[in-house]
Amino acid sequence: MVKFGERLKEARTVKHMSQQALADIIGKSLNTIGLYERGLRQPSLETLCLLADTLEVSVDYLLARTNNRHPVLSDAAERDLESRISRIESKIGIE
Repeated sequence: MVKFGERLKEARTVKHMSQQALADIIGKSLNTIGLYERGLRQPSLETLCLLADTLEVSVDYLLARTNNRHPVLSDAAERDLESRISRIESKIGIE
């Protein structure tokens, strides 16, 4: 079974990023990234999202819930997202 640490390391190396570079970007220590990759520590939800965004993969991919590196939206989910973005843009005056 693939584990979070393995997925994190794989996603980081695909981006040709060192542990230190990833640590600097997300505001964590080099030691913390190493602990994540070795499975000795789990990130907070906020940090998990930062890792996924930084490495351009989905949270589900990092958690080994899917083998798809990037999230796939259904047509309904995409329409819902477009609708929410439109409402936000209207509220802040962007159209």
